Amino acid sequence: MEAAASQASFSELDGVIPETLGAPPPRRHDLTWAALPIAAQLYVGTILAGGAGALAAFFPKSLPQPTLFAVLTLFACVTSLWKVNLPITPSSGSTLSVSYAANLMALLLLGPQQAVLVAIAGVWTQCTYKVKEAYPLYRTLFSVAAEVLTMVATGVVYQQFGGPTVPLHAAGLAKPLVGAIATYFVVNTGLIAGAIAVTTRRSFLTVWRDDFLWSGASFMVAGSAGAMAAVVVDRGEHWKAILLIAPIYLTYRTYELFVGRLEDNTRHMTEMRQLHQGTVDALTKARTAERAEQEARAAAERANRTKDEFLAVVSHELRTPLTSILGWADMLRRGRLEESRRERACQAIYDSARRQAKLIDDLLDVSRIMSGKLRLERTSVNINDVVDDAVQVVQPAADAKEVQISVAADPKVGAIHGDNARLQQVVSNLLSNALKFTPRGGSVIVQVTRSLDCVELQVRDSGQGIAPEFLSHVFEPFRQADGSTTRAHGGLGLGLSIVKRLVDAHHGTITATSEGVGRGASFIVRLPVNAAPTRSAYPAVMLSDSAHVESPSLNGLAVLVVDDDEDSRFVVAEHLSSQGAIVIGAASAVEAYEALRHEQVDVLLADIAMPEEDGYTLIRRIRGGLVPACAAIPAAALTAFAREDDRQLALSAGFQMHLVKPVDSDALIGAVARLGRPTGAAPRSAAI
Repeated sequence: MEAAASQASFSELDGVIPETLGAPPPRRHDLTWAALPIAAQLYVGTILAGGAGALAAFFPKSLPQPTLFAVLTLFACVTSLWKVNLPITPSSGSTLSVSYAANLMALLLLGPQQAVLVAIAGVWTQCTYKVKEAYPLYRTLFSVAAEVLTMVATGVVYQQFGGPTVPLHAAGLAKPLVGAIATYFVVNTGLIAGAIAVTTRRSFLTVWRDDFLWSGASFMVAGSAGAMAAVVVDRGEHWKAILLIAPIYLTYRTYELFVGRLEDNTRHMTEMRQLHQGTVDALTKARTAERAEQEARAAAERANRTKDEFLAVVSHELRTPLTSILGWADMLRRGRLEESRRERACQAIYDSARRQAKLIDDLLDVSRIMSGKLRLERTSVNINDVVDDAVQVVQPAADAKEVQISVAADPKVGAIHGDNARLQQVVSNLLSNALKFTPRGGSVIVQVTRSLDCVELQVRDSGQGIAPEFLSHVFEPFRQADGSTTRAHGGLGLGLSIVKRLVDAHHGTITATSEGVGRGASFIVRLPVNAAPTRSAYPAVMLSDSAHVESPSLNGLAVLVVDDDEDSRFVVAEHLSSQGAIVIGAASAVEAYEALRHEQVDVLLADIAMPEEDGYTLIRRIRGGLVPACAAIPAAALTAFAREDDRQLALSAGFQMHLVKPVDSDALIGAVARLGRPTGAAPRSAAI
């Protein structure tokens, strides 16, 4: 809208201060007739109809004083251009002009009928001339209609209060003039406030009080100046009337300063609100950061406690088999054991070492899983065969505890696509977990069934069961139902966590159920049967050992073992020599180059971590032709670096295989047999 000292209009956006109400500048497509609310359309339509009817009723039939009419019309158009922006909502586009002086002069000198035409000319000029952005036509027509209704109401009140016609008498002019000015102000601003209210969903009284009431003084000032000018003109003192333009223009300039201050105040208040909001936001962020810091500190403290507890458990679990290994080995070394107990000592050392290797493998598996570096090598897998192999692995432990393992497998289950070794790891871990918590003389039942879209594997035991409060945490890593120093069962609490991740990697599900402590537990694995035989998103990993196969003969095969650790070289040499291999030992890369130059070598086994020159450099220099005759020698990295990244580094450096310490003897012999090129050379002594 355009509110003015002479008229309010609904058609121009002319630099209104958007910060007043916090609204963004209006968009053109929001100002179309179709975009108006139904209530606004009805309101505008009613005003347009009322204005048209009033104009038809008050349209003058003649112009008795055409020159005066033309001068007043021109004066109304000129003063309508003396306008300033009202600091109200930008969708109103309101301006304030001082053309009311010309309108009131026309009312006093020409009567209400001709004054209506003068006012129409002024409001049309104000809405269309030198505008920053023109609004749709209906808004300008609304302003014209509102001005017609305003002038008609002003004329009626002026006449009802006994307003004199020409010649004008100053003595009887005060009362009707005050009534006319008040009527004009109330009707003009009320019509525009109503339009703003229905389009912005603010109450009418709020809009009128906040946006228009303050401007009432301008109507009185401009109206009084116009009335004085009319009296002077009526007396024929036209040059004096020209002098009254000065106070009218002064009113315009005063409102420029006033509105400018309002804009400055508005801008200042906006900046203050922004600063205040910025301060509030900063304080909020500071409080949030403080809470986050406190939570992070608490989480770090919990993590530290968990880490300390975990390290204590790891230390305990690794030291326990190490104690057995060192104890029995020391007694064997000192010759303190009778011959009848030597076999038991060797078996204890072997079992403890295997247990320790299993703990290390579990830790590495968790690390691979958490870093996303576990990949499945999928093939067609018969789940019944997997179960049979896993049962064979754990059967000795079951026999030792006198726990009966029963298998009920549907022979029609068929094959699924999965990683055979990892699925066997899943079943073995579930069976080992069941055996651990099943008392002597108990039972473990394994069932394999087939549904429409999945294979279901259930491992049920008669053990101590799972407490209800721990059931939801049973698959979390490093979580154990009893983590105290008096716990009855060892382990790192990783087995079930690894099972859960491996099942997830096969796009399956696993659930744990238990009727409570002392009532056994049941784990159900469901694996899809229609999974595509493609690689999963988990990178590949080399197992530290492989399934047992009959060891091939290495008779006459010359193997160079490069390792700075003498004991490791000795163990590897013993494994290989037992199958007829000729083993040449080297404690460094330099010794390895010397051996390659002077000895016939069929296979190279090299450690990675060695002083001065590591295994990567060794194989790169060999492949680069340092010893030309051995540039293509088959080679395997034999290292304790077991990560997938380590395997990739070894293969990219030039090794054909990556063997992880401690390596199973069968796996070691099989790998050398695959790499080697057996010759008929006579056996030679092994050198370590």
